[in-house]
Amino acid sequence: MTDQREVSRRGFLKKTGIAAMGGAVVSERGIQVDPGGPKTQELRIQAHRTLGRTGFEVSDIGFGAGFLTNANVLAVGLDLGINYIDTAEHYMNGQSERAVGEVLRGRDRSSIFITTKLNLSFGGGSTKEDLKRRFSACLERMQTDYADCLMIHMTPRVEEVKHEPYHEAVRELKAEGRVRFSGLSNHGTEHSVYGRIESPMEDVLGAAAEDGRFDVALFVYNFLQKDQGERIIDACQAKGMGVTLMKTNPVGVVTRASKNAAAARASGRISEARDRLLRDYEAWAEAAEEFKARHGVRSATEVRDAAIKFCLDHQGVHSVCPTMNTFDELEAFVALSGQTLSSEESPLLASYQDLLGSYYCRHACGICEAACPLNVPVNTIARYGHYFNVQSREKQAIQKYAKLPGPRAAPCADCEGHCEAACPFGVRARSLLTRAHENLTLA
Repeated sequence: MTDQREVSRRGFLKKTGIAAMGGAVVSERGIQVDPGGPKTQELRIQAHRTLGRTGFEVSDIGFGAGFLTNANVLAVGLDLGINYIDTAEHYMNGQSERAVGEVLRGRDRSSIFITTKLNLSFGGGSTKEDLKRRFSACLERMQTDYADCLMIHMTPRVEEVKHEPYHEAVRELKAEGRVRFSGLSNHGTEHSVYGRIESPMEDVLGAAAEDGRFDVALFVYNFLQKDQGERIIDACQAKGMGVTLMKTNPVGVVTRASKNAAAARASGRISEARDRLLRDYEAWAEAAEEFKARHGVRSATEVRDAAIKFCLDHQGVHSVCPTMNTFDELEAFVALSGQTLSSEESPLLASYQDLLGSYYCRHACGICEAACPLNVPVNTIARYGHYFNVQSREKQAIQKYAKLPGPRAAPCADCEGHCEAACPFGVRARSLLTRAHENLTLA
């Protein structure tokens, strides 16, 4: 069934009062938002930043194409001034790159910065010849002669930073005019069907900065996971690397405990450990209600917007790349371009961290995992739970969890909490893992 938010491009433009002709938005002012409000602003990219030593002026809001299937959304995004696109070989089994190619037709290619990525651990080989062949397929899908940046995707180990076949391939592709810059992405330790990403994010990105052959980096940074990210930004700035961000919104959606758990308590068929976790869910929900009442928050989108503004406030950040595949998402994120945190939003985020920060398992962390006697991939499972609860990626989260090799989160509710004892952030990991297991397990 088609998501009702995924209206046609014509419908979106009609809704917002703009006409389209020949693929271009017919308006000198762009789309107006908040008509009649105290501060009307056109819905259009308002700020650009120099992407490190590439010299390219990129939009501060980039287009994360990880789940792009609706080419119309990207087309309007480019019409509104977005000029940085982040995609990858395996996103949506190549459909993301195909959508990019569909949108590029008839546009000024030189005005758009496109990054695509190849994973060295899977996808068809990692020799120089393999990587060049795979990259050629990327260009075919995108219907373009070159990519502005080719990245190593989800760089699993520090050693991969110096994978010479990749660097040899990039040198040849640059000489052929098919690649302009090199980069890498990383979001921390991870367990997946393709194997374990072993090295901490900071170690990988720090090694890349020192290596000197990478021009752009994509990594995790947000207001709850900022210390590691700030050190990486500093390392990138020192070497003139471009900085692009993912997972900038750590804001969770808090729901009451499941009906099944509540029913189990009522019938007495629940262990002491699970009853404790159920009460923790309830405390979580109560804290969320207190937070909303304290700040007059009506929806999670208000905190999400503040979270992205927090990232844009850092001048070492060049482009924030939220995932977009609907016009609602596009409209919300473009409206944040050029924005900074207000005097009300800074205490809002501080209050969120104080009341609810212990219910966010920090992306790109994994510090606690060595303490688990069952080797449960705590950070990976919590991230899948985040996909399910925050990013509307329910199907993908369930599929990823089902394919996860080794132990999953079934025993976590009755565990002694080794991960929680090892967590420097005080995260209620057992509650997050048990909730993720309930949501991601098809029964």
